[in-house]
Amino acid sequence: MGFIFLVFPLIFTSCAGYRYTQADNPLRQYGIDSLSVPMFYNYSNLPEVSSSFTRETYKLLSGYTGLKLSSGWNKNADAILVGIVRSQERLSETLRSENQRVAQSAAPKAIGEVRPEFYVPGSTNVNLSLQVIVIKKPSDEELSLLQSELGPKIPPQGKIIFNETFSLNETFLREIFDEEATSVVGTQNAGALRRTKDSLAAQAAQQIRDMILYAF
Repeated sequence: MGFIFLVFPLIFTSCAGYRYTQADNPLRQYGIDSLSVPMFYNYSNLPEVSSSFTRETYKLLSGYTGLKLSSGWNKNADAILVGIVRSQERLSETLRSENQRVAQSAAPKAIGEVRPEFYVPGSTNVNLSLQVIVIKKPSDEELSLLQSELGPKIPPQGKIIFNETFSLNETFLREIFDEEATSVVGTQNAGALRRTKDSLAAQAAQQIRDMILYAF
């Protein structure tokens, strides 16, 4: 006896009776057909994270039909998505060293025998957080308050559709080379950190997707 498979689109239903497929504009139930996505704010102690976070979020939202996106500040849009990347105050808390190893054992020729024994991290855990706000026609005062230290504690109400904060973390392995490869260690580790930032940006975009789709 054969099996019959029924294929149908995944449907979500809100309390208000709004129905949409996963590809439809999920913000329409809030009266939002156009959304402005300006460059994310970087309040962290890591440089150059805003562009990748903004790019990944914009790319994800552009996949929804019926949602008109605009980059930068567009006061004519129905709402604005504000992203704020934050970190701990100390860089050592943002970039946590893990898996300590003896440097001389990893690169004996480059370090030599004169220097006393010291340790280097085998991996680094990157810790950031992202505050995401979707607000309709905000005033400058409202935006300033949401960006302040009190901002993450303000619940969605009135014009504020979403105000959520996500924790983001990922670990990358650190390189240590010996002999002629020693000169590329810094470049290799900088590249690994950059790729980790991009990975966290993609992770954040998925968090935003889940926030919008499953908030109700």
